[in-house]
Amino acid sequence: MKKATMKDIARLANVSVATVSYVLNNVKNQTIPDPTRQSILQIAKELNYVPNLAARSLVVQRTGMVGILINKSPQLPYWKRQSYMTLVDSLESKLTESGYHTLLISLDPQNPAMDVIRERKLDAVFVVDVMEKMFYRISANFVDGVPLILIDSLIDDRMFNQVNYNYPLALKSAIAAAAVPSCLIMESFHNHALTNWIADSSGLGKKNIYIAADPAEAPGALEDFLQQNRGKHVIVMNEFLAKAVEHTGIASSITALCTCGIPEIVDTATRVIRFQNNRAETAFELMMSLKHIQEDPKILAGNQFLVEVLP
Repeated sequence: MKKATMKDIARLANVSVATVSYVLNNVKNQTIPDPTRQSILQIAKELNYVPNLAARSLVVQRTGMVGILINKSPQLPYWKRQSYMTLVDSLESKLTESGYHTLLISLDPQNPAMDVIRERKLDAVFVVDVMEKMFYRISANFVDGVPLILIDSLIDDRMFNQVNYNYPLALKSAIAAAAVPSCLIMESFHNHALTNWIADSSGLGKKNIYIAADPAEAPGALEDFLQQNRGKHVIVMNEFLAKAVEHTGIASSITALCTCGIPEIVDTATRVIRFQNNRAETAFELMMSLKHIQEDPKILAGNQFLVEVLP
């Protein structure tokens, strides 16, 4: 089937190609009657018109491309892979529904490839789990006005927006509901500030906190920690990691903080704490807010947006 063009739309709408271009590219300085605008949009929809992103970028200085930059090591435990997978899938779906194309780039957290980033002209950028010392090397590759949103990261800089789960509230709820003292099993993060924030928020001592590693690299470490904390209530970040705890048969009571949004995988005996939105939904809504206030893109800068716990 022949791909529809602006000429096809112009012919059916009985207008010039320039008028079609103004409408489809949402050019603000052109006065076009609303009936004409609506007719063009309806015809474009009926023809399944797909814009030429390269041509559009020359007109409106946009590519329609949004980047998701994930800082991850080559070897990841399965619960961490699942966390990334659910985040990217949800975020990509929301971007596609809004007409964006998604570019997923995996970065070496210790030495991110700057050339890969510079080659892309992105309309917005999501950076996932970045090391603090590497963040500015990455952010320097994007021009001012391009929304840059951090996910699963804490950066002490009021210029950048950050989206994280409200771990303090979730941990407070989990500890308060436990009949016995608690211990905590955490996902690992490249972003040390986030790791410290979560650990400090728990109010638990270091001996009662375990940061889960790849079982292949630390065989038996999870079981050893559970043995040392036998009889305590076990709070686990990430329901897939909670499933691994269940399989040990050591923990007598478990609460799973459902960071992947799939609470159904844990046993019915495991208590679950859900979050109101996923990280992707909150980050996407933030991106759209930033893009709608391009005249002053710093209005929403410098905030940490927490994904709250369900009541």
